[in-house]
Amino acid sequence: MYRINVLNLRKRNVFVRFISQFKIQRSDCISKINIQQLRDPKACAIRDKGLVLGVYYNDNVKEESVILTPSAQKYNEACEGKLWKQLKLAPIPRLGEARIFYDLDPQFAYVAVAGLGTECFTFNSLEQLDERKEAIRIAAGTGAKALNALRPTYIHVESFGNAEAAAEGANLAVWQFREYKSILNQNVLPNAKFVLHDNCDVEGWNIGQIKAESQNLARYLQEMPANYLNPTSFAKIAVDLLCELNINVEVKTQGWAASHEMGGFVAIGRSSIQPPLYVEISYYGANELQRPIVLIGKGVTFDSGSLDLKTPKDLKYMKGDMAGAACVLAIIRAASMLKLPVNIRGILPLCELMPNGKTPKFGDLVNSGNGKSILIRLPSREGRLLVADSLVYARNYWPKFIIDIGTMSKELLHTLDGAACGCYTNSEELFCYLELASSQTGDRIWRMPLWKFYEDRIKDTSSADVANTAQHKYGDSPNCAAFLKQFVCDSQWIHLDTYNVAYSKGRDIPYLGRGMTGRPTRTIIEFLFQLIADTKL
Repeated sequence: MYRINVLNLRKRNVFVRFISQFKIQRSDCISKINIQQLRDPKACAIRDKGLVLGVYYNDNVKEESVILTPSAQKYNEACEGKLWKQLKLAPIPRLGEARIFYDLDPQFAYVAVAGLGTECFTFNSLEQLDERKEAIRIAAGTGAKALNALRPTYIHVESFGNAEAAAEGANLAVWQFREYKSILNQNVLPNAKFVLHDNCDVEGWNIGQIKAESQNLARYLQEMPANYLNPTSFAKIAVDLLCELNINVEVKTQGWAASHEMGGFVAIGRSSIQPPLYVEISYYGANELQRPIVLIGKGVTFDSGSLDLKTPKDLKYMKGDMAGAACVLAIIRAASMLKLPVNIRGILPLCELMPNGKTPKFGDLVNSGNGKSILIRLPSREGRLLVADSLVYARNYWPKFIIDIGTMSKELLHTLDGAACGCYTNSEELFCYLELASSQTGDRIWRMPLWKFYEDRIKDTSSADVANTAQHKYGDSPNCAAFLKQFVCDSQWIHLDTYNVAYSKGRDIPYLGRGMTGRPTRTIIEFLFQLIADTKL
């Protein structure tokens, strides 16, 4: 290969052309191309707003079996019938189904039409459920979840006739626990902001959003891994969330509990290197002299079963054994945000149960504040010991009534499954209000027996006054309620066993996905609403 010297070639009169000289020059014969100017900037704006509308479908009606909701009819007229034309091209969505349509109008990039089932839904006394409200939650949740996959910034949701239920369904359906997901993870969907569409019931919408956000807060706490959420970090979260709302939070140590003769709490708390804490929350929405409602939440941040070790299948859910405490925290926060005119005292005994040299053993005896001795027949039945001490302590506040919430007995999984949590109470009046509230929220309760039959079982011991469980294989949930009843005295009292509803596989309730549920947060909030409305508080 030879190197050519350009200067030598020029001396020899050899003409050399450079690459730039091969460029074709523009001539007068080629017309100049005019660059298109953008006259309407809005035409190129990103449209990322979605809309959720509804449609009724009645299988029993041959003619006009499909009816659009009033909001959907108004939207169909605005887009010159495009929605109805597209909707008729495929099967009409049934309850729990949704179809998405694109570019029907200049405002919304996509519209989800969710099925509401029949328009004849009403209160079903046999099911103990307001089926109309539940259908609205399912439709709003189905539509919002379908649109959320498209990553919108705003999702407008129609009220479907009840703005509060629509807000609950939409906010509960799209919630995901993604606290520790990487930002680069493409499967993490952003949270869309929900807006009420074509309705003036803003107050009902806001109440529904607060209820749903409260349940989502309880779900968030339940989903947190036990190495991140221990008693200390739980107490810190309570301080951070509640003190900004002017709610008083007191954090007390194991020494304080021992001075108040909380033998069960102290015995369970010393089984772990994580120090147990006793958290009290005070919300004053009424005159400070008025008697408070006391809410007690079981707060075992991880339940290994101690020497009675749980199976690996059960252990993976035990990070959520503090579901009762999470619900109580969320309920009091919601009461403050809703400015409920009532005083509430929340009691959260927080600890871990781990197997070590200080853990309670089979046959240990502990003493409670009311003077009764307790036989620890099974160390894995620790939650009832914490709640028993708290029930005795709650008497100091002369409460109007007491509600304790906790995941107590696995037995309810085999009886009620995820349909309803077990309810035990000594007050007919309170139960009627709570049952009505649960039928309105769709998060039902079922009354269980609080009979002397079960009291005789837990008193069947020669070494103590009561045992933390009976010797029988079955009936553990009512045995637990009978045990707690020994520490209630003369107060009106409700015990909610939520073990079977604390976790969902995503099939029980359409708007609650797989994972921790946060139940029964909305039911207790609605229960307070019912009592206030009837001037019972």
